[in-house]
Amino acid sequence: MQYLESVIDSGLLNELKKTNYVEAFEQLKISGRNYKSGETVFFEGDVIDKFCIVKSGSIRSEKTYLNGEVHIIDIFEEGSVFGLAVAASKSRITPVDYISNEETTVVFVSMHSILKSKFSGEMQEALTHMLADSNIKMSNKIEILAEKGLRDRIMIYLNILRMKSGTDTVTVRLSREQLAQFLCVNRSALSNELSKMKKEGIIDFKGPRFKIL
Repeated sequence: MQYLESVIDSGLLNELKKTNYVEAFEQLKISGRNYKSGETVFFEGDVIDKFCIVKSGSIRSEKTYLNGEVHIIDIFEEGSVFGLAVAASKSRITPVDYISNEETTVVFVSMHSILKSKFSGEMQEALTHMLADSNIKMSNKIEILAEKGLRDRIMIYLNILRMKSGTDTVTVRLSREQLAQFLCVNRSALSNELSKMKKEGIIDFKGPRFKIL
């Protein structure tokens, strides 16, 4: 029962009665592992037959190109699910690396065990909802990159974090270099723009903490 709470928080059991949570959990093949900062969970090209839940810490997905350029595709914080679309696909081959952004605990849920469970129908319905949420999240990233202006990209990203947290003060769990990679911009340009926005009273920040003014 070590990871029951994480599985509940992921939404996998949302379509079940609460009285069936424990029974359903016992029918799943669950494992967990702790990762150090910078340690890779999955490499690009790996075959994934399970989806993952971030129990604590955070995971980033990134794509490294032949010229050495790195783009951070997404960030998965505590309670988030990653690898689901890959695990549910026909090939199950991941197109990106999944890397621990800090000390992180990841919970793995076998897709095969879900299909074998007597609660398979309910859990597959929940997986559909989880995939839809993932698509919405990727739509947010597309919205960010659709903006040509750097300031607009920054503000859309911070506003997405604000809506998620429900407060004007948010934590960006990325270094400045990683944030630049996520926004697909130059790090120096990002630092300069952030400084300008701070001077103009648009935002305030110290380290990873940002406040939208």
